[in-house]
Amino acid sequence: PTIDYQAKAKMMGGSAVTIHHSGGKLRMEIQPHGLPQAITGIMDLPAHKMIMIGAVPGMSNMAMEIDIGKDASYGQVVGEGKRVGTATVAGESCELWEVESKTGLNGEPVTACISRDNIPLRTEATFEGKRRAIMEVTELQRTRQDPPLFVLPPNIQVIKLPRGVMPGTAVPGKQ
Repeated sequence: PTIDYQAKAKMMGGSAVTIHHSGGKLRMEIQPHGLPQAITGIMDLPAHKMIMIGAVPGMSNMAMEIDIGKDASYGQVVGEGKRVGTATVAGESCELWEVESKTGLNGEPVTACISRDNIPLRTEATFEGKRRAIMEVTELQRTRQDPPLFVLPPNIQVIKLPRGVMPGTAVPGKQ
């Protein structure tokens, strides 16, 4: 994105998300459907890295660094694509771009609806033979974001997860 913004969105599975963006940094506050505690992710989009801070019992001062690669796991798509149409999402006009996915989505193309200032408003992919929205913005405000939103809280210990391992999955050879 070429502008600071704040958005409300919904993710596949029913999670509610608040998104903040400024200068290539993205903060996602995810309220998983049916869970009482929110998860916060701070992404460095150019570096394809995310730090996940969650309310895991006994791990209040811990965070996980994840290589988010170039897939569309969190609604952010990186890569080469081709323009395939236009749409409207949350009252905003956007261009539809089809991007070939190399990881995480069975090699199927991902379609992203991108605003005139490069804000991803909706990301769709095929799961189990059906086209589904991974992320869709429901409200959007183009407004300056507070820089501390993109900084880890003090005294947080960061654990780097091995490449290709997402939270909640087993690490090969580790129990």
